[in-house]
Amino acid sequence: MLKGILSVVTANAGDSGPRDDRDLARDARGGDERAFALLVERHSGGLHRAVARILCDESEAWDVVQMAFLKAWQRLDRYDPRWSFATWLYRIGTNVAIDLIRSRKSRLRAHQAGMEHRLRLVGDHEPTSDRTDQGDVNRVLEKVLPALSPQQRAAFVLREIEGLDTNEVAQVLGCTSTTVRNHIFQARKVLRSEIEGQFPEYLPAVRRN
Repeated sequence: MLKGILSVVTANAGDSGPRDDRDLARDARGGDERAFALLVERHSGGLHRAVARILCDESEAWDVVQMAFLKAWQRLDRYDPRWSFATWLYRIGTNVAIDLIRSRKSRLRAHQAGMEHRLRLVGDHEPTSDRTDQGDVNRVLEKVLPALSPQQRAAFVLREIEGLDTNEVAQVLGCTSTTVRNHIFQARKVLRSEIEGQFPEYLPAVRRN
């Protein structure tokens, strides 16, 4: 059903003019499906990437992306142009993803391409193992990411992986910047503990005096 709706909305995509997101959102609110199609074309990839990392499931993430765009289309009258459209969209998509995690208690599968450096972020150092290829990274993340709460996972992905600043993450999650920093602090703490317990070879040996 959602695919059918979005296929109609995006049927006229292809105009690559440099129109501002806010202008496109305004026109879409007035019923311009081509304007909304351009927003879908412009932001679907980035939203999918973020949601896939929150869910650890690339295929399921596309369902969330479709739902997020459908909700955005239905709620364009609520969009405040003082915010960037992308931030507003990420908030919708992240909320859908969090609701999905809570409702299904998902069995999370890893899809963390290009994430080797995130092990350093979690542990604040280089792994000691010389076997840290991408397969190992994915295996570790598959095991440890589910230990995070949905809010911690979303904050960590959006801030540390997607590169949104703290204020943007706060807007997406609907909380304060202080809460975002706390989520990230707790996420790093939990991830480090999980790695220490399950994969100690990726952490340096404790230096003894």
